[in-house]
Amino acid sequence: MRKRSFLLSSLCLLAATAAQAQTFPNGPVRLIVLNVAGSPPDLLARRLGAKLAADWKSPVVVENRPGAGGAIAADTVAKAAPDGRTLLVGADGPITILPALGAPLPYDAQRDLAPVATLGETDFVLVTHPGTGWRTLADFVRAAKARPGQLNYASGGNGSPQQLAAELLKQRAGIYVTHIPYRAAPAGLQDVLAARIDAMFIAVGAALPQIQAGRLVPLASGGARRHPLLPNTPALAESYADLRAGTWFGLFAPATTPPATLRLIEAASTQALTDPALRAEFAAQGVDITGEPGATLRARVQSESARFAALAKATGIRPD
Repeated sequence: MRKRSFLLSSLCLLAATAAQAQTFPNGPVRLIVLNVAGSPPDLLARRLGAKLAADWKSPVVVENRPGAGGAIAADTVAKAAPDGRTLLVGADGPITILPALGAPLPYDAQRDLAPVATLGETDFVLVTHPGTGWRTLADFVRAAKARPGQLNYASGGNGSPQQLAAELLKQRAGIYVTHIPYRAAPAGLQDVLAARIDAMFIAVGAALPQIQAGRLVPLASGGARRHPLLPNTPALAESYADLRAGTWFGLFAPATTPPATLRLIEAASTQALTDPALRAEFAAQGVDITGEPGATLRARVQSESARFAALAKATGIRPD
């Protein structure tokens, strides 16, 4: 009798979960974005949201919750009702970087958030002012070795993806370059353009107009291969195997969201991101649309968290 009762309960639970998935979303869905309006994650969220709204025949509303390195947006979703109707358009900052650097957070990224799907990624490019005379990554490394600590680089702040990219390069190249943190990456880029800062890692899309105008020199791009928008600029990996520099965006839900609902959101999101027009639109901005399943995103979060924790231990990096 106990076995029969347990089986009946299990069947009822499965039926309830399936019914929920079939009626999902049964109301408006919120996409909580960690960046300001007009940023690549915001634009991607709005395009994805429009496609999901058409698929689900239900409103999908984008809400921008910038601040605290993305932690405000992540915490909003971590504490939301686990019904799949509040989702995070997140990035490495609040998911893998801040936790690895020991930031005091009101959520546990791996415990409280369920990876649903990868959305896209953006390679960084290491840039310098033409007046430095550097034309290659090797030029920069030689100069840094000749004047240890005298060269500097900008970033979007302590614990930012730009800082971590530069610190990983410093480790691999065996150089010491002084970090100058800014409140935001664009402010640092302005000082590189003004020749007040020697170099910085910045998103390809943000740097491209200045590179094309001859106001910046690209030394190396951060992907596994040369970036399509910078085909004549070598990738970091051509000098240092497996070295990457960039940032990514992913879709997350509250951790206790029913698996059937997560699978439905994953399928709808990854399908939406196969649209060739959408991919071409973002490729022109330097964003590679990925659209991989939640399992791929989970593996990336775990491996990247471990890598950044090791970097923080070795360098003493702490977030703002």
